[in-house]
Amino acid sequence: MTRTTRIGAVATAAVTATILALALAGCSDSAAPAASGGGASKSKIALVIKPLDNTYFGAMAEGAQAEAKKAGVDLTVVAAENVTDDSGQATKLNALVTAGYGCYIVNPTSQTNLLTGLVPVSQAGTPIVNLDLPIDLSAAKDAGVKVTTYVGTNNETAGAAGGKAMLSLVDQGSQVALIGGLAADPGNIARLAGFEKEVKGKLDITQTVAADFDKAKAKSAAATILIANPDIKGFFTPSGDMAMGIQQAVEEAGKKGKVAVVGIDGTQDQLKDIVAGGQPAAIEQFPYLMGVQSVQACIAAMDGKDIPSNVETPVLIVDSKNAQAALDAFPAPPEGFEVPNPFK
Repeated sequence: MTRTTRIGAVATAAVTATILALALAGCSDSAAPAASGGGASKSKIALVIKPLDNTYFGAMAEGAQAEAKKAGVDLTVVAAENVTDDSGQATKLNALVTAGYGCYIVNPTSQTNLLTGLVPVSQAGTPIVNLDLPIDLSAAKDAGVKVTTYVGTNNETAGAAGGKAMLSLVDQGSQVALIGGLAADPGNIARLAGFEKEVKGKLDITQTVAADFDKAKAKSAAATILIANPDIKGFFTPSGDMAMGIQQAVEEAGKKGKVAVVGIDGTQDQLKDIVAGGQPAAIEQFPYLMGVQSVQACIAAMDGKDIPSNVETPVLIVDSKNAQAALDAFPAPPEGFEVPNPFK
């Protein structure tokens, strides 16, 4: 059930249809099965995630659905309405808590918004897999919540990869700007910090602004920066959707090929744009693989296996040399990028 294989592009039409149906339905609490009178079932996993209309989290859910189907377990998915829907996401978790799930995968909108709902889960000894955004472990301990394992990208590592990509694209000493997401978001902060550390003393970061992970806001911010700083040679952003907006601003300013845009996520649109000669590079983060590994973690934990407390999913610098291979395999890792099951 948890054998090590290359993660193929197994996002089938059935899986995609399920994800789209959940998204269109708003992932309402009715997606959860009726509460069971008995104990937790090892064939049932709950996934509480950020909004599915975001390409990043949609791919994450696809990976989880595909792995659950392969393993023969039932997966129920509920999602926040938006990336700041703390209370709405918590309400959807609460509706699942008495339903007899054998494991809960949580991708919270904040580091603490799901803790109250997870208290009875932890008290029952049910495994909790924290996906992508880390839960505040100090607050979790105070609340009596034990997180079984964390699965996700090391955001500083991803940011550093962005720095390496940028250094390969612009001359040393070049001016670059950073367009971040939500200013207080821990992942955003870590990605920007990783980039800054990698380019320190090598590039001149002239400006850092927040665009709330919004494509239109990122485009507007980039356009403003390009006017105010005509010597800018590159933009770094922690979001694939924002990278697309920034690239639009660069092209509308007549600076395509003269100003490099590097964004984390490696969405399908980013990969297509690289293949087409737009953005020169992206950092593919493999949210699909995160979803796969979160289900693998649940299966191992439900089987009573000792599993690592932290699993760092890999990132890959994608440029013109490997973009087509990455696009062909999307949302799974490209051929040759072997990722063993860390919970086997």
